[in-house]
Amino acid sequence: MEHRNSYTIPACIIAACLAAVCGFYAGKHAKSSIPETETAAAEPVQETEVQETSADEPTELQLLNREAVSHMSDEGNTIYVIGHKSPDSDTVCSAIAYARLLNLLGYTAEPRITMPVNNETKYILEQAGCETPEILESAAGETIFLVDHSEYAQAADDMIDAHIVGIMDHHGVGTVNTGHQIVYEARPIGATATIVWLDYMNYGFEIDRQTAYLLLGAVLSDTSNGTISTATDADRKAVSALAELAGVDDTEALYKEIHERAMSYDGMSDMEIMFSDYKEYEASGVKYGIGLINSTKEETSKELAERMKNIAEEAMTSKDVDYMFACAGIREGDIKVDYIIPMSEASRQLMEEAFPNYDEYDGTSFIFRNGGLGRKTKFVPGLNDFFAAHPHE
Repeated sequence: MEHRNSYTIPACIIAACLAAVCGFYAGKHAKSSIPETETAAAEPVQETEVQETSADEPTELQLLNREAVSHMSDEGNTIYVIGHKSPDSDTVCSAIAYARLLNLLGYTAEPRITMPVNNETKYILEQAGCETPEILESAAGETIFLVDHSEYAQAADDMIDAHIVGIMDHHGVGTVNTGHQIVYEARPIGATATIVWLDYMNYGFEIDRQTAYLLLGAVLSDTSNGTISTATDADRKAVSALAELAGVDDTEALYKEIHERAMSYDGMSDMEIMFSDYKEYEASGVKYGIGLINSTKEETSKELAERMKNIAEEAMTSKDVDYMFACAGIREGDIKVDYIIPMSEASRQLMEEAFPNYDEYDGTSFIFRNGGLGRKTKFVPGLNDFFAAHPHE
């Protein structure tokens, strides 16, 4: 009898703790939940509705995962979920989907963008039946959750004066810092949208059809349909699972449509093309910017390179950076070639010193074949390492 009673007290304590965790989350959710239709971007496609609970009751692990993000210091304010400047599909769609998830978790959250979206993202939003989020003109004084970046140079204006409560990213650790606890989730995978998909499962919430379509388009876009070097099995599994939820039978056909929109610069000026997918970085006291431009063949890359060279001086003077580059990249199947266009003489000299193993220099572009010079995987890490080894004077 004494032996059996010795296990009774610990069991009671465990049960009481679990009940307290569940009760805390339930209270948080009841206090802060908002109607699904509060924002236009949160309206689901057709008649599908966001489910506040999954078909099955959440597991103990899912409840603990929810509780672990229930202490963000939002102070009752609306959390604006926002991606980087020159927004791409991953940054926009992830912001929309994660804002919806935060609402399910009991917060008041809305997606925002930094500037108008590109042709590819516009297509994905239209096909999903989702309105484009509003532009956040200034982050000063706002409560912010960052997705797909952690660099002040890439963030919305006045982000340094914002109250940042969370970061979700799949890049390196940037310059953003806070003096308080935040939710920080970063994984070395192909798309931020894949992390959002994982969180829906980890927290035990179903993904409605519209949100699944947005996340699917984002993963396909940011991983080039699973073919880039940073794509993982998690990204490919996300495509399969999200396609089923979104009712998409042919992901190859969808990616082709997305890719065609990404290649389109119809109605855009050369300056708009240069900054349509442009990011700035700071390393070892040096500021630099890289703009990506899509191409399908080398003739097009050469033409785009000449156009970028013609606006180089104007582009440099429009930004507060030490160096700037345009990158006309070819990503067709297994072909990966990059034409790197330095936008100043100092940028040209830097390319020769930091990346001496280029395949060709034609007077306008440093050409990298056999895998190219991917911005995320090679270009930025290579420049950062060079600046660290050669202090800027």
